[in-house]
Amino acid sequence: MHAQGVSARTAIVTDSVEIDYATLSELIAEGAAYLEAAGVGQDSVVGLLIADEVQHLIASLSLLAIGAGQITLATHDQPAMRDELADRVGATHVLVGQSEQEAADRVRIWPADRQARRASTHWRRDPASSGRLFLRTSGTTGKTNILAFSETQIGLQAERHPEYADERLLRLAGIEHNNSKRHRLYCVWNGGTNVFIDHGHADLVGFVRAKDVTCLDISRMHAEGLPHLKDAAALGGIKIRTGGSAVPYATRQAIERAVSRHLFVRYASSETGAIAMAMPGEHDDDECSGRPIDGVELKIFDQAGAPLPPGETGEIALRTPGMVEGYFDNPEQTALRFRDGWFHPGDIGYLRPDGQLVVQGRKDEMIIMNGLNIFPKEIEAALESHPEIAYAAALALPSRIHGDIPVAAVELAGASALTPPEIQRWAHPLLGLRAPKRVVIVDSLPRNSQGKVTKRALLPLFERK
Repeated sequence: MHAQGVSARTAIVTDSVEIDYATLSELIAEGAAYLEAAGVGQDSVVGLLIADEVQHLIASLSLLAIGAGQITLATHDQPAMRDELADRVGATHVLVGQSEQEAADRVRIWPADRQARRASTHWRRDPASSGRLFLRTSGTTGKTNILAFSETQIGLQAERHPEYADERLLRLAGIEHNNSKRHRLYCVWNGGTNVFIDHGHADLVGFVRAKDVTCLDISRMHAEGLPHLKDAAALGGIKIRTGGSAVPYATRQAIERAVSRHLFVRYASSETGAIAMAMPGEHDDDECSGRPIDGVELKIFDQAGAPLPPGETGEIALRTPGMVEGYFDNPEQTALRFRDGWFHPGDIGYLRPDGQLVVQGRKDEMIIMNGLNIFPKEIEAALESHPEIAYAAALALPSRIHGDIPVAAVELAGASALTPPEIQRWAHPLLGLRAPKRVVIVDSLPRNSQGKVTKRALLPLFERK
């Protein structure tokens, strides 16, 4: 474990327990011994089917300690999806939490009786020789990709977050989500404190204050509701960090007004970790993603692969220590995204003269109508500026005549009776030719397990018209 010399510092906090780093080290050693006794070694790949966040973290750290591979088999996924992931990485064992009831030849229950564990004398080893930590991408645009990180690579990403050394970090998304697991490990790497809250806890503000949380890390979905919490202003002294999808300026303003001025908006990718961060005082109408973090080299390229100067829109590319070099079992996507040492996340944007990155949208979501390039983000921002629209998702509907036409699905706020024609009339003065040609109202936009809207699921709503 990298976090050494902090044995008395609190490592884990929940509603009912506190664990310091000395105790965490003992638990990892015991976990490593249990795994070795179960036949898990450096040639093994273990699936983690453990919803309990503390047990999941300890199991993950124990697997890193003995150099075994691991992949999260999320309890919120369908069994068929978990089986597919396990088969793709060649899982040899599955660790099942005490609250999960599944049986298979390769299953072990975690944790075992502590009395049944034996001492392990060789669980501390060079992180460079660690087994792979398999993480999956969110899969919003196609087949889920799998990434294979070494402990060293995760450590290099963690070093972009030195602030974790002094923070008590609470993430509302569970550890079974890719991004949450990554940041929980970053926090351990830096010797910080991981705070866990029971899902569905009735009093978030009270919990944050009672547990002395210094940083609340949330998704955009959580960010939308944060200003409306009772006593939200009581969070004014802590950092609010969000990312994972575009965070509208109106949402940023609402958080700064009603919750905390210490707002950080992160731009990141599963393949590289954090890329850029918009700091307090840097939020504006451009919805900027901030300046690239130290250690991240970022450029904007044109279609011919030549770098573009500040202010010109093109394809974002970057390279940084700790990024993967390709996808685990997808050479076609590897060739597309990893070129000449640069990772191309598929996003379009530009660098402002002040160094701030502005992400305008995904290259594969661009709407091209009669040769006019339309970013879904600009349609979504305009629609969401309507006080009765909670969320909007814009996408391209193929057209034989126009190439694409822009359409949008919206989720209304509260008990609004707003109609599609009224929405279109609202949008036209704001967007002109870019205004959506069709609008549908849905009870809720389809989202994946990480809260991102899955636009592919919306297309049939328009194809039926």
